Amino acid sequence: MTETGTPLRIGIIGGGYAGLTAALELQKQGHAVTVLEKYGRWGGQAATLPLLGTYIEYFYHHLFGSDTHILDLMDDLGIGDQLRWIESKVGVYADGQIYDFVTPLDLIRFKPLGLVNRVKLGLMYLYLGRVDDWQRLEEITARDWVVRYMGQEIYDKFWGALLRGKFGDLADQVSMTWLWGKIKVRGSSRQGATATEKLAYPLGSFEIITQALVDHLQAGGAEMLLNQEVTGLTTSPDDPQRIAGVVTKSQTLPFDAVIATVPGHDFLAMAPPGLDDKYIDLLRSVHYQAALVLLMVSRKSLSRIYWLNISDRSMPFVGVIEHTNYVPPSEYQDRHLIYVSNYLERDDPRYEMKAAELFDLYLPHLQRINPDFGSDWIEKTIVLRADGGQPVITRNYSQRIPDHRTPIKGLYLANTLQIYPEDRGTNYSVRLGQTISKIVSEDLRQ
Repeated sequence: MTETGTPLRIGIIGGGYAGLTAALELQKQGHAVTVLEKYGRWGGQAATLPLLGTYIEYFYHHLFGSDTHILDLMDDLGIGDQLRWIESKVGVYADGQIYDFVTPLDLIRFKPLGLVNRVKLGLMYLYLGRVDDWQRLEEITARDWVVRYMGQEIYDKFWGALLRGKFGDLADQVSMTWLWGKIKVRGSSRQGATATEKLAYPLGSFEIITQALVDHLQAGGAEMLLNQEVTGLTTSPDDPQRIAGVVTKSQTLPFDAVIATVPGHDFLAMAPPGLDDKYIDLLRSVHYQAALVLLMVSRKSLSRIYWLNISDRSMPFVGVIEHTNYVPPSEYQDRHLIYVSNYLERDDPRYEMKAAELFDLYLPHLQRINPDFGSDWIEKTIVLRADGGQPVITRNYSQRIPDHRTPIKGLYLANTLQIYPEDRGTNYSVRLGQTISKIVSEDLRQ
């Protein structure tokens, strides 16, 4: 609010959880908020599509016990009771076999490794789950740390295979902080070496969270604009270092402040002149991988595992997430929902394949997991893509994170490359939205 009580106009680019949360927080403070979303749906990478009489996420999602920011948000939205905690089944496919991957004891049963290395793998898991000083881990790659302390075999046959599946040719550059974060978050969902893992999922999918956010914003008077691709940003004619507004394909909207929650390369494409070279270099220094998912509606189950990591690099995908081994198929007209997941470069030929082409490519490899699996099981296939799916976290990543305050006064950046040391996810997007709203509020009061 200005001193005269006039609401300040704040534009938010991107209708994912960071953008929606920031909008909600700023609206509570009396600002006039406009959210512009490129696509015809809210939620970002947690967006949903209607399927089988309900909704399902474009990209598989669940919540951990440590996801306090989004859990508290659900309480604030009045939907905290719409969660259920479900025991998960996580596994690794290696050497033609599925191995459980839930507890440290499961790791000890990982037969591709010798007995001594299995024990070391389990101890590594327990140790890193208790480490809080991530700063000292970011100076070393995951490869170098594992090889140094665990040995080459553990890297080659386990962590290295998984990292290569996730990051491809960049696997050996990934910081140990990233691997620590994955283990730390997993450990928060269980207690002890033999404890099972419970994860949370909203009744009715993440659609209920997204819709609750949108409903609260609309009730408070926010302007919510779908199918509004931002093509540029304008600065003040009197001060080229101050933001003035947002340009879409159909209109120009004036704002006192603008928050961009889009990936770094998208932000650079729309940014006005005035970003200094240092800020631009920081944005360009972080590499994004694209996310590619083939969602299959099947009459039968592929495996007994909910989240199956693929260690075998001869397979053309990195994970198989069978959602209905987590949420029962009875909620989806007794059909089985199976995501086949990939992270790859945007120029990878697979990224532009149609659903039928991807299915044909994946079929013989899925049959290695279950020889009975066949095309006659499948009723529907859907291909889903996200250009900015995964920032690659390399050594000393904290030194390359751009500030939320850009060199253009009144222009702010809040996106997944600024989520650290944790990996991106809905919980941290909510935290990001809360953080950027506080920064903007502080600046507007000055």
